[in-house]
Amino acid sequence: MQICICRISVEYKKLGDIATYINGYAFKPEQRGSEGLPIIRIQDLTGNAYDLGYYNGDYPKKIELNDGDVLISWSASLGVYLWNRGKALLNQHIFKVVFDKVEIDKFYFMYAVEYNLDKMSLKTHGATMKHITKKDFDNVVIPYPDLDYQKDISYRLTSLKRIIEKYQEQLDLLDELIKARFVEMFGDPNIEFKYSSVKFNDLVARMTKGPFGSDMKKDLFVPKGEDTYKVYIQINAIQKNQSLGEYYISKEYFDRKVSRFELFPNDYIITCDGTLGKYLKLDENMEKGVISPSLLRLTLQNDKINDKYFENIWDFYMLGLMKKEARNACLVHLPSAKKIGEISIPVPPLELQNQFASFVQEIDKSRLRELLAIKHIKLLLNDFGLLY
Repeated sequence: MQICICRISVEYKKLGDIATYINGYAFKPEQRGSEGLPIIRIQDLTGNAYDLGYYNGDYPKKIELNDGDVLISWSASLGVYLWNRGKALLNQHIFKVVFDKVEIDKFYFMYAVEYNLDKMSLKTHGATMKHITKKDFDNVVIPYPDLDYQKDISYRLTSLKRIIEKYQEQLDLLDELIKARFVEMFGDPNIEFKYSSVKFNDLVARMTKGPFGSDMKKDLFVPKGEDTYKVYIQINAIQKNQSLGEYYISKEYFDRKVSRFELFPNDYIITCDGTLGKYLKLDENMEKGVISPSLLRLTLQNDKINDKYFENIWDFYMLGLMKKEARNACLVHLPSAKKIGEISIPVPPLELQNQFASFVQEIDKSRLRELLAIKHIKLLLNDFGLLY
């Protein structure tokens, strides 16, 4: 089919007609050692890993990674990556892309796949480990212009993304400023608690992980209507946008099966699988809804803990602690709500927490300027119909 993009006629192709996608090897825990080639899992790509393993033995040549290889994670956390850390071995749940079917610019391909990740996330299956099937993946279509035009688009998109990265560096510096202020006021909780500690459970009003996957199958979803309830998913927390998502359940099913997972304004939703520990605080404009199986719902007792103090103690201390305790060979999950509640954290006087929150609010004004600049550039990226 021919579709006009940017005033030129462009063919569309299915991903399955563009390249071959080689799945990694299912290494067993006992095969992971301290010598040989590194075994690359999803968490080693997303930054959630604390225990890189190695394999020293024979292996199929097809799972070998080298600099320049394009990787696509298709389970738990969807993503596209350019490998640049030397020779390694590919674990399961990740595709290595072999460009052997048509002529295509590698970077153009990566941008086109990245643009479709949100659509792919709506096609994921599985109760505990969300994944996209090979059939659904192969059937995703992307624009396929001529090679020169592909290279032109990838060059322009790369240039715009570099500008975004510069703004992101400024955001990172502001985050470091907040972290420094946190340590100045409250000490480094990873070294020593400066204030008396309490169990996290004593600071929350509600904390619940989502329903079983069998209670939130896609065949239960209905079109959005006046009495429907939205199903919030991980992408809402990852992108900090409560408006994303198109899954709804009926009021009848809500009342009968999942009402205890209902969300309210000022609740936090937190990702539990794959991309770990990302959060979003819902505001008054949220649609009525429930959490999906891959989210944690959290309501704080704000007479004991300030939102900004929580967000920073979560990022700075709690999340790192949980990641270290929650790993396994192929996927990372947050611990149960009960175990999270048992974590002890320092709790300064609320007056000091509020002073810290006021400081963060001033920094957030600068952050807003950087974020607006990034948003403007992403709108330019949208003009190409490929990214964001």
